[in-house]
Amino acid sequence: MAQLVDEIVFQSGVTLKNRIVMAPMTIQSAFFDGGVTQEMVNYYAARSGDAGAIIVESAFVENYGRAFPGALGIDTDSKVAGLKQLAGAIKANGSKAILQIYHAGRMANPEFNGGHQPISASPVAALRDNAETPLEMTKDQIEAMIDHFGQAVRRAIEAGFDGVEIHGANTYLIQQFFSPHSNRRHDKWGGNIERRTRFPLAILAKTKDVAREHGKTDFIVGYRFSPEEIEQPGIRFDETMFLLDKLAAHGLDYFHFSMGSWARNSIVTPEDAELLINKYRTLQSENVAKVPVIGVGGIAQRADAENALAQGYDMVSVGKGYLVEPTWATKALNDETCAEFADIAQQHALHIPTPLWEIMDYMIVDSAAEALKHQRIKELQNVPIKFNAGEYTAYGRGHNGDLPVTVTFSDDQILEIFVDSSKESDGIANPAFERIPQQILEGQTLNIDVISGATVSSQAVIDGVSNAVDLAGGNSEALRCKAKEAVEWSSKTIEETVDIVVVGGGGAGLSAALTALDKGKSVILLEKFPAIGGNTVRTGGWVNAAEPEWQNDFPALAGEKETLMQLAKTPVSEFVGEYLKDFNVLKSQLDNYFTDMAAGKPYLFDSVELHRIQTYLGGKRTDLNGESIYGQYDLVETLTSRAMESVDWLSEKGIDFDRSVVEIPVGALWRRAHKPKRPKGVEFVDKLQQRIKEQNGRIITDTRATDLIVEDGKVVGINAVQANGTKLVLRVNHGVVMASGGFGANTQMIKKYNTYWKEIADDIKTTNSPALVGDGIEIGEKAGAELVGMGFVQLMPVGDPKSGALLTGLIVPPENFVFVNQQGKRFVDECGSRDVLSDAFFDNGGLIYMIADEKIRQTAANTSDETIEREIKEGIIIQADTLEALAEKIGVPADVLTHTIEQYNGYVDQGHDPEFRKSAFGLKVDQAPFYATPRQPSVHHTMGGLKIDTQARVIGKDGNIIQGLYAAGEVTGGIHAGNRLGGNALIDIFTYGRIAGNSAAERH
Repeated sequence: MAQLVDEIVFQSGVTLKNRIVMAPMTIQSAFFDGGVTQEMVNYYAARSGDAGAIIVESAFVENYGRAFPGALGIDTDSKVAGLKQLAGAIKANGSKAILQIYHAGRMANPEFNGGHQPISASPVAALRDNAETPLEMTKDQIEAMIDHFGQAVRRAIEAGFDGVEIHGANTYLIQQFFSPHSNRRHDKWGGNIERRTRFPLAILAKTKDVAREHGKTDFIVGYRFSPEEIEQPGIRFDETMFLLDKLAAHGLDYFHFSMGSWARNSIVTPEDAELLINKYRTLQSENVAKVPVIGVGGIAQRADAENALAQGYDMVSVGKGYLVEPTWATKALNDETCAEFADIAQQHALHIPTPLWEIMDYMIVDSAAEALKHQRIKELQNVPIKFNAGEYTAYGRGHNGDLPVTVTFSDDQILEIFVDSSKESDGIANPAFERIPQQILEGQTLNIDVISGATVSSQAVIDGVSNAVDLAGGNSEALRCKAKEAVEWSSKTIEETVDIVVVGGGGAGLSAALTALDKGKSVILLEKFPAIGGNTVRTGGWVNAAEPEWQNDFPALAGEKETLMQLAKTPVSEFVGEYLKDFNVLKSQLDNYFTDMAAGKPYLFDSVELHRIQTYLGGKRTDLNGESIYGQYDLVETLTSRAMESVDWLSEKGIDFDRSVVEIPVGALWRRAHKPKRPKGVEFVDKLQQRIKEQNGRIITDTRATDLIVEDGKVVGINAVQANGTKLVLRVNHGVVMASGGFGANTQMIKKYNTYWKEIADDIKTTNSPALVGDGIEIGEKAGAELVGMGFVQLMPVGDPKSGALLTGLIVPPENFVFVNQQGKRFVDECGSRDVLSDAFFDNGGLIYMIADEKIRQTAANTSDETIEREIKEGIIIQADTLEALAEKIGVPADVLTHTIEQYNGYVDQGHDPEFRKSAFGLKVDQAPFYATPRQPSVHHTMGGLKIDTQARVIGKDGNIIQGLYAAGEVTGGIHAGNRLGGNALIDIFTYGRIAGNSAAERH
């Protein structure tokens, strides 16, 4: 095994004195034109010396190839003088000087390149926010670019550098030519993998030719590569090894991985734990084996470097370590501890330019303040724990107000904790109320981690106990600093056989599990979070199902006839084949409805066909290719025809629906929602969980499914891992039901697949449970499942601007409020579909206000007067006694807002909205006090997922059913197409959850 102190001799004949190199780290400190500054010289000089080589940050070879501000350039001869000074400063201290050369290609932001549109192998935009579509390079431009690299090599030689590193990584131009994602060419520079290697090979050949022409036989040439891409299609590791073999055959001094950690495994198949360096050594050709390879990432101390060498690297590249420890190599070679953070006062001493200092703030600490903090913690850990024995009640802030916590103390111990959770949303909070007190009692400490998915409730319990400690004369600060015991990691594996395993503890999973139990099957339900409920407990609780007999007992709302007339005008050409039958039935019903309306019969019309057609047409959207996208009609038909059956089933299981009103959820298009009396979706989760336990179903939380067990093309089980590391191998007699939800809490996955909401920014919040990261979709795809509809992501227009949460503020049916923009004007039909509303919100600045009056308290859902008062104090709801005062508080023109509301109230009186054709009216806004709730779109629902048939069986990429695999809920695609109607999510999960459980139970 190589040692850090060992010399290494390259094929060029150059010898490095040890196995340490400084990684090329961008410091963004060049002149505006890319010229070398004195700050750069000082920075690199301070870090050279004992390192075998210093690799200088990427230098652009052509004027419009910058990837970032303050970039270094090697594109003109005028820069050679500055580069010579830089190379000389590095070499004078004893390190070899290597310059990395690159062109950003499609990653060249026009902002840093004089507004020029980027270029690349093909006109394919990168998968990142606000990515420009590049211009496809012509053949002449490609040849010219190769020459640009050659001229850069010449300048590096003239500047006195000992070598260059060709930057073929980080999705820059050279990698773009090799990638099947960015290179869609059909000439000699693109197509199959052989042709996609031509550009990097041409760059290498040009580099070696220039070095030879200048008599530099001892010129170092290295190549930086990114081993994989997450894009589809994208570079995979075996393809990278193909490229490296071709490069190595032409002679190279080293290969340089580009990764965040030398010990990284695959980003494409993260469940494969084998390190990439191991794969590299296994797959390397004879040519590749002759080329030393550098490992990078996560090397902070000498031990890290030695571990990397022991794992199979020939050299190590240190990046972040050199930022805060300029003499990293010296200290590592002397077995000294290297700094991992810089002190706030060290910028000058470390020779760090200001642009770099500003972007490395995560590595900067205030040492004096930290020292005082640690000293305080040590002092507190030595404070004797004493209480005034007795029982004390204190409070923490929960979801719905103050949470009472009663704590019993002895003289020196916490004996008992009782949490009064009667006012909390029990479906969300139960794990916190059970586990947090238990952990406090076991450890006699308040140094407790909150529970994922129950953060607010966890903190409320901890704060409540903390306040009780202070009431008892104890020191809560000391208890918060008391060390907690380390969790023991388990290496145990448990194997078991059961009839059915359900993955996911939301409404779909609970419905599937209970249906299978009703069929007499044994069932295990796995939930990766401590709390079951998923997104179901976060919903408004509205369940769409047409029930005309019930709905007809309520008077029609103004505006609904107009909606029906619009549907009646829908051309028959929208429907073909069997679809036409439903549409013709609907047309006949509409004719009868209009006749009855003319006769003065004011009842509310609805039908299964109307629900079906609205769902089908409501999901129609246009993709980026201009093609109309619809849901899968047979899935929509099954959903709507069995919707009322699901409501009846829920009632049988104990769900207590409120039959006093028929509501319309946001974006539902119609008033057909059945809603439980209890707030949110807690009623569903609570009652279904109770029924499952009564029938001996097993719910295992804190357990994450990892991959399906597939034998002979059939799913026969699933692997999972528990929070403490215990592995579960669960084999099934009947099947696995995937009900793990969508990927609304996974920004990177949204970016990967998104086409409709392509410009979703990282800072847009989500209404989703943090559990919804798409892992079930990935597990299914790995087993061969076809994915459908992945490009459509729905935003909830009425999210909380601060948290993204849906159920804050005055959440009411849309017929009872007004949306206004920051100018105080209405701008949209409040009953519009969610994507239409979200688009309108963005067109009006993103942040808008929901305006209502005092009467809204009677129609507000999922809240209470106590919560409303608390949210008024917290600024979530803004209250004023007049519209003029309300306008002043939210910063809109008072005269405009008052005129808007007066006009709207007139529309309510006449039952017609000539401005935006609002489809349903309820209350006027005329009774003080008045309220405004700020709203902003949040990621809400992902329409794509595993492809299923009407029996909830998962379909493979070959078009065949995957035996033993079923799916239901947001983990599936094909039902809602490009837009989901409000109230349709819950009816989807309960309907297809039941179907999946039944199909799995009936399989033999």
